[in-house]
Amino acid sequence: MRELFTLRPFLRPHRSTMLLVLLSILATTGAGLLAPWLIRSLVALLSTESTQAETLRGLIGLAALLLVTYGARSVGQFFTTHLAHVVAWNVCHDMRTALYHQLQRFSPGYYTQRQSGEIVSRVIKDTDNIEPLVADVVYDFVVSALLAIGIIVIFFTLDRGLMLWALFPLPFALIGIWWIGRRIMPAFDAEGERTGELSALVQDNVAGMREIQIFGRERHESHRVHLLSRLLAREQIYARKLDAALYPVVESATGLSIVLVVWFGGQRVLAGQLALENLVAFVLYLTAFYQPLWSLVGVNEAFQRARTSLGRISEVLRTEPEVLDPTDGLNPARVAGQIRFERVAFAYQSDIAVLHAISFTAEPGQTVALVGPTGAGKSTVVGLVARFYDPQRGRVLIDGHDAREIQLDALRRNISVVLQDVFLFNGSVRENIRFSKPEASDAEIEAAARAANAHDFIVALPQGYGTLVGERGVKLSGGQKQRLSIARALLKDAPILILDEATSAVDAATEHAIQEALTRLRQGRTCIVIAHRLSTIRSADQILVLEGGQIVERGTHQEIVAGRGLYQRLYERQYDVHA
Repeated sequence: MRELFTLRPFLRPHRSTMLLVLLSILATTGAGLLAPWLIRSLVALLSTESTQAETLRGLIGLAALLLVTYGARSVGQFFTTHLAHVVAWNVCHDMRTALYHQLQRFSPGYYTQRQSGEIVSRVIKDTDNIEPLVADVVYDFVVSALLAIGIIVIFFTLDRGLMLWALFPLPFALIGIWWIGRRIMPAFDAEGERTGELSALVQDNVAGMREIQIFGRERHESHRVHLLSRLLAREQIYARKLDAALYPVVESATGLSIVLVVWFGGQRVLAGQLALENLVAFVLYLTAFYQPLWSLVGVNEAFQRARTSLGRISEVLRTEPEVLDPTDGLNPARVAGQIRFERVAFAYQSDIAVLHAISFTAEPGQTVALVGPTGAGKSTVVGLVARFYDPQRGRVLIDGHDAREIQLDALRRNISVVLQDVFLFNGSVRENIRFSKPEASDAEIEAAARAANAHDFIVALPQGYGTLVGERGVKLSGGQKQRLSIARALLKDAPILILDEATSAVDAATEHAIQEALTRLRQGRTCIVIAHRLSTIRSADQILVLEGGQIVERGTHQEIVAGRGLYQRLYERQYDVHA
């Protein structure tokens, strides 16, 4: 029920359409209840002694009423089905949008603990699975429930004694459905988990197909997919076996009810205690009476799949983001760019500290370089500036304000990032540069590309700025992607720049072009640089040497290179490598 309540806010905007669905359901139900009664009247008409003319007039009247009844039922079913699907697909759309919006609120730590394929499965497949629940399951249940209530009233009116025999098998059928249903739910839950695992594995392998081929792992990965697919098939078969077991339960109850009504009702007809037309009506209505159970069985698979998907969606929607956007936070248009860390401590896991009481200040326009071995905490520092994470102790201040007091959109609007691992979207060169400033003109985009030393290689591409770069920019070289990333940051023109230098894997000419572009990019901005090549940060205003989550050295290049500490050792080692 908790998962089903997740639907309430998504159904609320469609109340007017749902009201029309309800009206159509009532019309369809009314027609469904009237049709057997008209057939009862037909039997009564043919059983009475009347003139041929009177019988013929009665037949014409009943035929006309039946025609109108079935016509009304057909129209009602059309509108009910159509409008129910309109509501269902709109609910899926709203839920998919809300789910994606929620995912955007999560910090990077959320994604490091989950596979992207499993997350995509929740946004696309799980939301689609909700459609049959809203359009078919609910519709069938409501129609069938109304029919059952109406039929019980008719049974009570026709013959109370025969009604008891008609309903006698019902409790046993409900107990059987409940017993099987308890086992069906975990089976479909297991199927949903296996589906997510297989989706994640296939997506992961597709993304890493080059590595699979290079290392000759095709057979191994194919075997992994085969095993997981086989496990999924077993879960699916077991769940459908339980689902199939519901049919004999309902069929037995329906058949037994008809047998009891025919046997005891037939004896009462022969004894003159029950009219023949009433016995016929009982038999006709009995089939419709068990329609709710048939509907439950018929849509059970869709219901179970939707229930599992709704649970997975609810989990995401109920998850509270680690980094919260302040409701009435500060909303500066453009910050000056001062960054100050005050005894900042941070741990990704409560028992594994990454930073220990880090303190430093970067004044507006200054460049602060972070140096140190892998795992020293350099990336964590820049992640805290952008508020991808919040410190457990201490404060990160922007222009003297705690970053947690600034609206996330405003904070990140004032920050540009150029990372070592450049991510480009599967669009054109122009679209990727414009991503940082959607309203930018083509002239502004070209100016940013020229400043990033990217214009020349862009115009040499087949369609120039309109060239598609492929997924993650696979059609471009590492140096080209890096310069597009710099152009994107230049176009944003934010006062704070986070820079993860990435020139170690490019040739000398490309490195020179990138370094020249980076020099332009840093001008007039507060820059936090993760330094890979120490020779590129000689001019930094302050160099922080991190080791074990602590600042062990700080100062200018000239000051700390003479200290004969970690920085000196790193510098000499790198100098020897490049000598």
